[in-house]
Parts: sequence; C-alpha cells; structure tokens
Amino acid sequence: MKISKKVSVMLLILVLVVSFSMAISLTAFAQKPVKLVLATMLPKEHVYFRTLEFFADKVKEYYDGPVEFELHHSGDIGSEKDAFEYMMQGVSVDVSIISPAWMATWDKRASFMDAPFLFKNLAAWEEAMDTEVFKPIADVITKKGVRIIGYGGGATRNLIVTKPVWKTADLPSIEMRVQGSPLAKKVFDAVGVQATPMDYMQVYNAIKTGVLDGLENEPAGMSQMKFYEVAPYYVLTDHQMTVRVLCVSEKRFQSFPEGLQKAILKAGPESSRFHHVTEVGEGTKILEDLVEAGKLKVIRFYNTEIRKRVAPVVEEFAKEVGAYDILLACQEINKKH
Repeated sequence: MKISKKVSVMLLILVLVVSFSMAISLTAFAQKPVKLVLATMLPKEHVYFRTLEFFADKVKEYYDGPVEFELHHSGDIGSEKDAFEYMMQGVSVDVSIISPAWMATWDKRASFMDAPFLFKNLAAWEEAMDTEVFKPIADVITKKGVRIIGYGGGATRNLIVTKPVWKTADLPSIEMRVQGSPLAKKVFDAVGVQATPMDYMQVYNAIKTGVLDGLENEPAGMSQMKFYEVAPYYVLTDHQMTVRVLCVSEKRFQSFPEGLQKAILKAGPESSRFHHVTEVGEGTKILEDLVEAGKLKVIRFYNTEIRKRVAPVVEEFAKEVGAYDILLACQEINKKH
C-alpha cells in the first residue's frame, strides 16, 4: 500500500514536471517573432523604401505579438518582377511595392491600372483608390497568391529626354523606354514615339550610351535614379497618374497569427496613403530644386493632340482585356471632378 502511494506521488510529480515543461516550450514557441522580409529595387532614399519603413512601424504599433522586419533596397533581392513572383511562391520577399504591369501575366486587366489619361485630376485618382475601383483585379491577384493591401502613387509621369520636345510632331524622333506592358507600347506607338520595353535598372546606361533618348517617369524616380544627368529635359506631357500597389504574399499572410493579419490590413492603406501624399508633395520641390541647380530644363507641352490619339487605343484595350467596366467606372468618377 505504501509502495502504491509512493508510485502515485512520483507519477503525479512526473506529470506536473512534464506539463510545466510543455507549457514553457509552448510559450516560447508562441513568443517566437514572426519575421517579414520587405523589399524594393529602388534606393533607400526613394519613397518606396520609406513607405516600407512606415509600414513596418505601423504593423509594430498595431500588433501586440513579437514581429521582426528585414528591409532591403536597391534591388539586392531582385527587380519588381522578381519580388512579385517571390511573393506568389511565398519565398524570399513577403511585402513589396509593385507596378501593376508586373501583374498582367496573371490578370491582363492589371496593365490597365496604369492607363494614360485614365484620371482627370488628383481628386479623381483619390476617389478611385478610396472606392477600390480596381477590386475585381485585386480579387483575382489574391487567388494567384499576392494580396493587394494598399494603393499608392498618384504622381504624374512625364517624358525625361536628351533633347527638347515641344509638340507632338517632335515625338517620332524619340526612342524611349516604356514599361513592359502591351498597353504602354500601343499607346506610345499611337503618338509616334519609338517605344522600347527595357528593364528599369538598365535605362540609365542605355541613355548614356545613346541606345535610348529617354524614358517616362515621375519626379521621384527621376531624382533617385539621377536620370537628369543623362537626359536633362523634363517634358510635361502629364500623360499618366501612377498606381503603385503595396502587396503581401498571400501564402505567408495566411500563415500569420490573426492579430498580425489584422495589423497588416490596417497598416496597408495607411502606408499607401503615406506613399501617395509624400510622392505627390515632393514632386514639385524636386523639379524646382533641379531647375534651380541648372541640372534640368522643364518644357511645357500641350497634350490635347496626344489625348485624342490615345483615347481610342485605351478604350479598345479595355474592351480587349475585359476592363471596360473599370474604364466606365473611372469615367463616372472623372465627371464629378
């Protein structure tokens, strides 16, 4: 009987020790930080990288659990195309800012998000983003493996070229890098530009060596990549208001604790708003500073003629890829502004 009691006590102690050890192990496991890798191909001074920093800070603010961030810039993990494909696979990159053109392989409508003259003005752009006019595209992209959690950009793209361009008749003399989307090439072909798709990181040297005459970009990109050094004319065609999407790998997102998911979904739109306000706000100052320093000449360009040439191309493309309803929605928003 005494032996039986001793055995019982020993078993009880053993059970308590094992239970305590398991509790400690589970607690340690539960507290292991979730690590997110954030990356952009652009320099750390660019608004993209600053937006990723802002996003990381906001997630930390909204999430009570342990989380760590590893931030990369200057393409040390690859290009935007690479980042998007990594996010689809759930490897290497968890969060990045992407040009819609890189999503077009998985939804042809994605390249329409960057259609020229799609938005009448900044107010129209902001309403379109706030009302999620591109949600049909975002839903498809999520199913493919990448979740859009914010819409940034909103800066105006213009021509950055090696020689003056004053009117539409001057455009055929320009060989220019365009984004790798079918719509971009069709649009610039329609206005007479010799459109050449090329990797963004190769453009500076291509202009420097005379392979290209320029590219189209917003002030932030021109400044950070120093394109003004090789193409000192900034031609105000005002042909596009950018849409740049903040994305997270859906595979990785689904593996996160619920609290972290909520923090990411809350931080996403706020971060893209920061991106938008910062990029638009800094654009004018960038141009003024470069002009004052004698590094850039700004040319006023009346775009009525190129608008006329581009409109039917954009409409035809919208119908071709199934984005005509999105075009109509944007046009309705434009009427209010």
